[in-house]
Amino acid sequence: MEHRWKERSEVSLDVVVRGRDELVVRGRSQDISPDGMFIRLAGRIPPTGTAVGIEVPQFGRLRGWVVHVGDEGIGVMFRTLDHKEKRLLRQLLAESVAAGRKCPPT
Repeated sequence: MEHRWKERSEVSLDVVVRGRDELVVRGRSQDISPDGMFIRLAGRIPPTGTAVGIEVPQFGRLRGWVVHVGDEGIGVMFRTLDHKEKRLLRQLLAESVAAGRKCPPT
């Protein structure tokens, strides 16, 4: 059974995932929480444990690690976020909450 510490919000945004070995994959976020994000990917999927940068065009960049790999995409746990990344995350979550997009509990 999966256990989440924080509530997730639906956030559907184009993202670019950058990993090691110059891996660049385009995808779309599915949901986000203060701890991480699930991203649907179209292309090569980075393996579990890979450090990644997640670029959200017109918003900024977040950093994290791939903690789950599935057929449809990856789960990323955010690293310790700096001030700019925390502000970006708060903005993404606030916009999702304002739109009333919460994910059902798992």
